[in-house]
Amino acid sequence: MNETKRLQLINGLSADLTPVKPSGGIILPALIWFVLSWGYVVAMGLYLGPLREGALVALLSAPQFIFETTLGAVVVALFCLMAFQAAIPGLDKRWLKNIAYFIGLLWISCYVVGIFFPALEPSMVGKRDHCVIEAYLYSTPPLLIGYFLIFRRFPLRTIKAGIYIAIGAGAIPALFMQIACMYDPLHTLTHHIGPIFAPMVLGALLGGYFTKDRFSKLQ
Repeated sequence: MNETKRLQLINGLSADLTPVKPSGGIILPALIWFVLSWGYVVAMGLYLGPLREGALVALLSAPQFIFETTLGAVVVALFCLMAFQAAIPGLDKRWLKNIAYFIGLLWISCYVVGIFFPALEPSMVGKRDHCVIEAYLYSTPPLLIGYFLIFRRFPLRTIKAGIYIAIGAGAIPALFMQIACMYDPLHTLTHHIGPIFAPMVLGALLGGYFTKDRFSKLQ
């Protein structure tokens, strides 16, 4: 179907529709999800073990460490915002996606460069033996809750929304491990950022399931 016929079909189907009250805004639910997710990750993380010795001092005094940590925080915020924007058709912005993708790649590249020029002296201090499992434990509840909040707003691109919220949910524990687990850029890539891909798969599967379920009910 070409673009002209598609527009004609949409106009024909929507000609007799009556206006409805717009869905609620996204800023408040996104902010609530963001704050509660961070609270959950920090609380669980501190319950399972202490912060790495000297990590908070480095977070205030090592410029490269501050920079890569700040980038991670921005990644979480941007993908959280994009996920909730995807919940309401027409709100998503291409320029925001481009910025989020760029900063996300820049964040990952910091650790690739850090393999050769680390922000801090790599060491085993503070190593958590099960940090990968912890990452899954921390990211799954925020992902499920976030997707529930998004799905209630009838997203048209449920798979994309699921992937976005999964990246945000997975990046929070990855960022927390910056100060909770050992510092080594290669370890960060494989054990802290790498586990983000599992929530992404789960988010995509959730999106695919709910898309199928939703449209089956419309038939």
